[in-house]
Amino acid sequence: MIVSDFRHLNHTVSPAATELSEAWQRSLSRLGDYTAMVVRALNLRPQAAALYRQTDRHLLVRLTLSGEHVILRVAPEDDLSAHVTFLRGLAAGGLPGARLIQRDLSKAFVPFAYTLESFVAGKTAADLDDEHLLHSIARQAGRALRRLHRQQMPGFGRPTISGRWPRLSWRHVLIAIGQRLAGLPIPQLIFSPEEVQTLQAVLHDPRLDCPSPVLMHGNFGPHAVRCTVGGQHVHLEAFEEPGWFVSGDGLFDLAFGLRAHLPAAWREGLYEGYCSAGALSVAESERLHLLCLLSCAWSACDRYARGLPHETDAEETRRMLAAGVVS
Repeated sequence: MIVSDFRHLNHTVSPAATELSEAWQRSLSRLGDYTAMVVRALNLRPQAAALYRQTDRHLLVRLTLSGEHVILRVAPEDDLSAHVTFLRGLAAGGLPGARLIQRDLSKAFVPFAYTLESFVAGKTAADLDDEHLLHSIARQAGRALRRLHRQQMPGFGRPTISGRWPRLSWRHVLIAIGQRLAGLPIPQLIFSPEEVQTLQAVLHDPRLDCPSPVLMHGNFGPHAVRCTVGGQHVHLEAFEEPGWFVSGDGLFDLAFGLRAHLPAAWREGLYEGYCSAGALSVAESERLHLLCLLSCAWSACDRYARGLPHETDAEETRRMLAAGVVS
C-alpha cells in the first residue's frame, strides 16, 4: 500500500521550546508536509515513512520503497555542502558510506537543503559493548580512515553550495573548529588561566602547518562508524555524520578518535589500524600529539557544555601539558 499522507511525521512543538530556532521549529512541525512535497517531486512511491533519527544538525526520515529503504535527510540550518562533499569522496575512494541518490541544496523548493541517500543498516560502534568487537571495528575503521586521507582536496574547510572553496589556511579552519567546540568562556571554567593561554599558543605552533588539504571526516569517533555484527565478527558498513569541516589535516580525525574518554579498546584498535599501512613519520607523530592535546581540551569543553562527563578529557589535557607535549 502506497503512503500518500505523511501528517504523522508532523511534530507538535511547544511555544516554550525556545532552545529551538525558527528553522528547526518549522521543520519539525511541518516535517510530514515537507516530506510529502519531496516524495511527489522525486516521484517516489513509499510504503511506509518514519522519523528514523534526529542528530544535532539533521532530521532523518526513513522511506520504505518496494525493494529498499532510503533516507531523506532534512537540514533545517545546515546547507549540506560538506555532507555531500564527504559522501562523494567516500564513493570516489571506494570507501564504505551511504550512496547519494538525489540532492537539493538550493532551498528553493522547500525551506531547507535535503538529500536522498541509501539506507545503511546496522549499529554504530558506540553501541558495541564487547571489547573484542570494538577493537576489531576500530582497526577496520583505522585502515579505512588512512585510505580516506589519501584523497587530495581543492581547499581547506568546506565548499559553498556552488562547489567553490574559500581561500582558507588549515590554521584558520583549526581555530574555527576550536571556536565551535570550545568557545569562550567554557575553557575558562575548566582550565586555569595558564592552561588556557598555553592551549591558545598551541594553535600557532608551526608544527601544525598542513600545506596540502585532504578529505577528512571532521567529527570522528565510534558514533561515526556504522557496522553489522554476526556472532564474534563485526563488519564496517559506513562512515557517517561528518563534521562541519571536511577538508584539512587528516591527522585531526585520528586525534579526535583518540580522545581520552573513548574506550581503550577503540583507541588501541584505531591507532593500530591507521598505522597498519605504514608508521607515521616523526613530523606526523609530533603533529598528532599536538592535535590530540587540542582534541582532548576541546572535547572536555564541548562535553561540559552538553552536560556530559568531561573530567577524563580534562585530566588527559592537563597530563599532556605537564608532560611538555607543546615544548
